[in-house]
Amino acid sequence: MPKYSRKPVINDSKQYEEIFDEKEIEKIVQFSLRFFNQSIKRAPIKVVRHTWRQGDKLYKIAGQQYGNFRYWWVIAIVNKISSEADLTYGQIIKIPLDASEIISRI
Repeated sequence: MPKYSRKPVINDSKQYEEIFDEKEIEKIVQFSLRFFNQSIKRAPIKVVRHTWRQGDKLYKIAGQQYGNFRYWWVIAIVNKISSEADLTYGQIIKIPLDASEIISRI
């Protein structure tokens, strides 16, 4: 999964003032997500196609394809989705043959 920055971002924006008051807090400490290298969009990645069906999970497919269920996000990136909730049964998704082609570009 993409790494979060270890540098905290303090969110004390006025737009959240009502929430801060309700929760009796002054700020929220968040961590930003690293941006992906734009070369992922242009990478010539070899894929296999898979028809999404009931019972499919990105982590299961990653485990079968890469031997590591934690690489589910590689499939999500290539398909421009954030989770299985973005998919419908019968939809064709792309599964990169080699996860390292994506991982090396992050």
